[in-house]
Amino acid sequence: MLHFSLVRFSIILVVYGLLQGSYATDANFSQTYSDIINTTVEAIYKFTYTEMRNRTTAVRITTALQSDDEKATMKHPVIVVVRQQQSTLSWTMPLYSKNSDGAFDSDTVSRTLCPLDASHRPEKPLEQSFFVDVSTFSKQPLNFTLRAIKMESFEISAGVAKEIYFTPSEPQFYMYTFPEDVDSVLVHATSKDEKCAVMSIQTIECPVYDLNVNVEFEGKYQTMTKQAAIQIQRTDYPEGAFYVVFVLKPLDSACSSGLETLSRVKKTISSDKYYWGMVFAVAVFGAFYLIAFLLGVIYHGCSKHRGIWMIPEYQDIKKDQDSGHDGGDDLLSTVIRDNTSSQATNTSNSMDNHSVSSLDSEDVDFLKDADEEKDVFRTKTELFVYDLSRKKYKKQARNYAIYWRNLLTIAIFYGLPVLQLVFTYQKVLNVTGNLDICYYNFNCAHPWGLVSSFNNIFSNIGYVSLGFLFLFLVYRRKLIYNMAVHREKMMKKEVGIPQHFGLFFGMGLALIMEGVMSACYHVCPNYSNFQFDTSFMYIIACLCMLKIYQTRHPDISAKAHTSYLLMACVIFIAVVGVIYGDNIFWILFACVYMLFYLILSVHIYFMGRWSIDRGICRRICVAVRYDMCRCRRPMYPDRMLLLVIGNLINWGIAVYGALKHPSDFATFLLAIFIGNLMIYCSFYIFMKLRYKEKINKLPLVIIIMTVLVWAVALYFFFFHLTTWQLTPSRSREGNRDCLLLEFYDAHDIWHFLSSIALFFSFLVLLTLDDDRFSTRRDQIHVIVNIDPMLKSIGKLFGRKRSSKKGEKGTVESAENDDSHEPENIAKHGPGARECRIAKTPVHEDAVVHLSAVEPGLCLSCSKDKSAALYDYENHKLVDRWTGHERELTKILNGRTSNSIFSASRDKSVKMWRSGNPNFLQEFNDHDLVVTAIDLNHDDSWLCSGSRDNHVKLWDVNTAQCFLESSIHRNLVTDVKFVPHSHLLVQTGEDKEVRLFDTRTMQVVHSFPRKHYIQMACDVSADGLYCVTCSNGFSGKGCEATLWDIRGRKIVHEYREHGEAVESCIFLPSINERQIIATTSRDTTVRLWDMNTRECLSCFPIAGGGPITSIICYDDLSLCVSTFNQGIISLQLSPLDYSLRQTGQF
Repeated sequence: MLHFSLVRFSIILVVYGLLQGSYATDANFSQTYSDIINTTVEAIYKFTYTEMRNRTTAVRITTALQSDDEKATMKHPVIVVVRQQQSTLSWTMPLYSKNSDGAFDSDTVSRTLCPLDASHRPEKPLEQSFFVDVSTFSKQPLNFTLRAIKMESFEISAGVAKEIYFTPSEPQFYMYTFPEDVDSVLVHATSKDEKCAVMSIQTIECPVYDLNVNVEFEGKYQTMTKQAAIQIQRTDYPEGAFYVVFVLKPLDSACSSGLETLSRVKKTISSDKYYWGMVFAVAVFGAFYLIAFLLGVIYHGCSKHRGIWMIPEYQDIKKDQDSGHDGGDDLLSTVIRDNTSSQATNTSNSMDNHSVSSLDSEDVDFLKDADEEKDVFRTKTELFVYDLSRKKYKKQARNYAIYWRNLLTIAIFYGLPVLQLVFTYQKVLNVTGNLDICYYNFNCAHPWGLVSSFNNIFSNIGYVSLGFLFLFLVYRRKLIYNMAVHREKMMKKEVGIPQHFGLFFGMGLALIMEGVMSACYHVCPNYSNFQFDTSFMYIIACLCMLKIYQTRHPDISAKAHTSYLLMACVIFIAVVGVIYGDNIFWILFACVYMLFYLILSVHIYFMGRWSIDRGICRRICVAVRYDMCRCRRPMYPDRMLLLVIGNLINWGIAVYGALKHPSDFATFLLAIFIGNLMIYCSFYIFMKLRYKEKINKLPLVIIIMTVLVWAVALYFFFFHLTTWQLTPSRSREGNRDCLLLEFYDAHDIWHFLSSIALFFSFLVLLTLDDDRFSTRRDQIHVIVNIDPMLKSIGKLFGRKRSSKKGEKGTVESAENDDSHEPENIAKHGPGARECRIAKTPVHEDAVVHLSAVEPGLCLSCSKDKSAALYDYENHKLVDRWTGHERELTKILNGRTSNSIFSASRDKSVKMWRSGNPNFLQEFNDHDLVVTAIDLNHDDSWLCSGSRDNHVKLWDVNTAQCFLESSIHRNLVTDVKFVPHSHLLVQTGEDKEVRLFDTRTMQVVHSFPRKHYIQMACDVSADGLYCVTCSNGFSGKGCEATLWDIRGRKIVHEYREHGEAVESCIFLPSINERQIIATTSRDTTVRLWDMNTRECLSCFPIAGGGPITSIICYDDLSLCVSTFNQGIISLQLSPLDYSLRQTGQF
């Protein structure tokens, strides 16, 4: 009943309205009609046209309100209703549209009627009609105009530009029909203005959504300012046609003006172009496999290069080393000798089958304690690879293998959610049609299946294919190396840079994952998932830096879990920086970054022997007090200079970021990593050349190609086709057409070239040190020395160094004296002596030990293979003895005789006498370097200790050994006879202090083992006490220890030194105080009260380097030997126990 009443009521209303003054007018196209309406009068126009089967007829109606009564029109607008055969269309005048700036209205409205689709058109030409009803509820008469036209150019064609004018109240749409031979097209629109508009692609259906409020309801759409581009696939439009709709966004009042736009639809590539583009990429990267195959099989398989797969036999290496051949080999191409480019080392010692008889490596046996005693080797001022490759190879290989295994796990857990997310983005785009979700280069975005820009995805094939090729090359190299060391196992310990492949496998896997992640990012590139494209770039940069460092620091590289945790923190910071890049974040980032780099620098400076614990504050205070405040030169000046430069650069970057706030934080962070990697790699290559290490032909060619490819790649990288820092419409202003095969854009070319550049970069790291493959490790420098660089700078500015023997403090040039160059280079590296060791009237190299004769006379020995007696009061060289083949380690003056004894690395002890240049006796029965000597009370017995674990007693007159003791792992560091007894004190690297009975050479007591190596010892004049010193580090274990010989117990420890304590002695009693003196690598001399442990005095020797020895005379004068400044004479004041320097020689 209610239903009926409503129907009847509506009928009555309609009839009543018609009766009150409605009328229908037959109207003509292209004619303007003007009329007046009110609440009782409405206007109806009837338009008739002929519909044809093979032509689309589109009609555009324009209406305009002529009334000046704004209140009437706002309350009672004019309503226009167009009734067609299949649909209706309506609008009001004025047309209202609200936005953030307020309400927008327009008195003129122009709309295009939805044409009949092909399925509803008549078979034969037939007249069609539509009605336009204009009405209002306003009682005031309202004047309007109406005009209808047939659109003659409603259909657009490929390659033909079309000029379109539209406003927010006058939208436009046109139709495009696919030709038979076209599968996809690109709709490209450009504008001279920067007003915001929307371009929409809709199916051939009615109604057409062409208003600001509904344009996003159907099809695909993009916002645009100066340009927009949408790729259309024929398969998405079964009708074979689509509408292109343009709507101007009413952002402000100025939007009511017209917008001039040029629009064109151009034919894009056919399916054949897809296949050619894909074949091209596959062919390019397949060529790398072919080249690798040709080099590995055809070139290396010919008879001329028959032995190229084999590493030289170990005996051949020995012959090469003895004859001066440098042993350079190329492992990728593999080991080809190039005698013309080899650098002779002129070393006079060759390796035997069991040990490397160099001045460093022969000093250590292959015992567990020796291998793991890090402080012995890492605190040396000159380091070689042998010093930092003492851990077991298999253990280290397993540690480095964790890198690629962990990375594989990370890739799986990181990659699967990424794939799910980006394809969800793609599905949302396909369902909603909102092309503003993804930042494509729409001018060159070729869809394929579900993805919208297949070319941007497929162009990442280079990362994946070259990543697998690199893994293959690394695996092949590993097989070759394993076969070589299987023939000669000692090569794994003594020859070449340790070959650990775990990081290389990790780099290859990271390159593959970079391709996968970059492809995922380009499925739908936008603000939210940019880190997908950069995450593995961070990892690649970190792994490369770790590999460069690990090459010559194999024992102290970071653990895999620590490294990946750090990388995870970096990615976390990148995400936070992208989302919350405000002032507070930048300030915090700069502070954290500078603090982190400082901590990393400290770790590198101390070679991993510095730790963060409860004692850190005390160690920092000691370092600041003695290293910074009192010393003009740090202990490791080369490392210090490099790290200062690195800190200045990185701190500058951090400050720049805090001040300028770069908009793209992720790229800024990536630039930090890439920049540091480039600096480190360049420095490594430069220092390698400065150490006169040659670069083989293959890595040299690869380096050149790497630089060229990176340069071209970066050119394409900076095209900036899109940027998610801007709005989608603003981003599309940078869109450009395809550059390669009408399929790839500039960013795709960046993908190709950057993948090749990364591959070449990896090959550089893989092959760079092949020239060192058959070189003894004790001759391969740890590249941290800056002295050669300083020497080159000095030569550049023409600075000449004096070499006159009488000058104090002068530095000798390498050109003036080459007599000791080969051995010096083997120990210190090229230029180390010239730039670091001061040439004095006594010695030309570092002074290592002293012995007291009488006040004013000092007996010394040096690395220059000589011993000398010098009158430092009269500045006169009394005598010099040369006869040892290697550098000296200890010197000793006889207590009751005029004999002088010297120990050397040539495994012998020689006896000399003043005035006679020839040695009188030679004590030669040790297998390794002699490190300790001492004489008994009447100089009839000589005790010697060596790193061969032996302590021997000799008859001085006959030079015969009559008693000896050998204790496993007892690498002797010092020996001292105990006065008034038959006891002998001995210290060693096994950290024990032993008492021997000299009548039987049996151990009668071992004191409790210390935590660090005991470097030296001394016995008090009464024979009751013994003092020893420890090789600690950074304040830990840097102590001297007092032992009670009779009570067989520890008495005191003296702890204030910041570095290893090198020597310790008892001084004569002063003011009834018993005093102990110690010297340290922290370049200080300290005096201690033996009983109270009070530090009575501390005297720093700035720039002296490690203080290796100290002696005292009866007049309380002292002499100390230093690495850098020769011998320093001091005077002790008995009043306040202060020390003052009295001379230097």
